[in-house]
Amino acid sequence: MAIIWPTLQRIKSPLTITCRRCGNHQVWSREKAVVNLGGHTQPHTIRRKFRCSLCGARGREGLIDIDARM
Repeated sequence: MAIIWPTLQRIKSPLTITCRRCGNHQVWSREKAVVNLGGHTQPHTIRRKFRCSLCGARGREGLIDIDARM
């Protein structure tokens, strides 16, 4: 069975972005995520693009969590 990864166009909830280092927590509306990141982007692939605005932690270092519901 094929696994279909969700895209930002298909998510039903806001995109939750959390820094594992300092706990900074941001919530983006689905619309804001689509406009800024592209509708065909998969939520799990955008971690590496983010940097915490408070402590500077980077997603490519595994310090940013992204969560959204289908």
